[in-house]
Amino acid sequence: MKGLHDYCIILAGGIGRRLWPVSRRCMPKQFIDFTGVGRTLLQQTYDRVSRYLDSDHIFISTYKDYTDTVKTQLPDVPTENILAEPVQLSTAPAAAWVSCHIGQIDPDARIICTPSDQFIQQEDLFAAAIERALDFAGRHSEFVALAVRPTVPNTAYGYIQRGRAGDDKGMFRVKSFVEKPAIDYAKMFVESGEFLWNTGLFAWHNKTMMSFVSESSDIMAERIKESKGTLTAAEELEIITSSYQSSIHRSLDLMILEKTENVYVMQADFGWADVGCWPELYDVTEKDNDGNALLQGAGTMLTNCRDNLIRLPKDMAAVVSGLNGYLIAIEGNVLVVCPNTDPTVTRKLSGEALIKLGEDFV
Repeated sequence: MKGLHDYCIILAGGIGRRLWPVSRRCMPKQFIDFTGVGRTLLQQTYDRVSRYLDSDHIFISTYKDYTDTVKTQLPDVPTENILAEPVQLSTAPAAAWVSCHIGQIDPDARIICTPSDQFIQQEDLFAAAIERALDFAGRHSEFVALAVRPTVPNTAYGYIQRGRAGDDKGMFRVKSFVEKPAIDYAKMFVESGEFLWNTGLFAWHNKTMMSFVSESSDIMAERIKESKGTLTAAEELEIITSSYQSSIHRSLDLMILEKTENVYVMQADFGWADVGCWPELYDVTEKDNDGNALLQGAGTMLTNCRDNLIRLPKDMAAVVSGLNGYLIAIEGNVLVVCPNTDPTVTRKLSGEALIKLGEDFV
């Protein structure tokens, strides 16, 4: 593939609170190898996109405190391609900034934007889907959201309702979008056959994003756009530092998908799973005959246990008896033992820890 005007933004600036206590503010989930494959989630994402893009066309959006970690984990990415947010807002301002930055380099850029916390099983199909999305985005003044058919009523995902079909096969206008619905709505969406899971993967042409920025309240991106490609790196950083906190505190998903009049959804099938919380990680992890997933640890002896997810420090062993459907996770100074059924549990726990236990525990 490796198109001359094709670029990728990898979003890697979040905290990953729902995978607490392993994912911490000082070392969030994107920098962790959860499944023992020898590569972190960020590295796996980079490996995936570097199959069809050169490293100088891959840009990493992260938080300033994580810059050194990104450099260590992705040594092939040019330092100038690592753009560090001065504050942690959400993915919309991060993606808008990096897109504007790429537009300064190449006004004809076609951009794919991906989270750094996904599992993709069929990478050849993934590459083909990305190529289709970029081709469509290059020919139309439209955003393209990549989505997959839902298999269960998962309340942790966003649901995109397909509208009328476009001229290109597999492309549909976005009719509506619902983020993390209640279980009754999720069941209805799956049964209807009209909804797809939002993967968080988006494609657009630089001009499409620039037009959107002109209509939005993103002060930071608008100031970069007005410079018309004349900014030095120092000047761009000054704009970011002075205006970033005034930028929209909103996710990229909501920013694009709620503006449905110029968004298409492309149905894809490449074995996708999000890794946003412990129940989702359990779903994609190899299990023993009793449904237990053992992510890490020197040894774990289980008796009368089923459907548990256990992650221990590498040098720690455990004996567990009579436990079903639980999460056991230890990292540093925190042990969590709780039912592993509700994706909001550890987000709530980490929030309470921040208040009651203090910053050192989060």
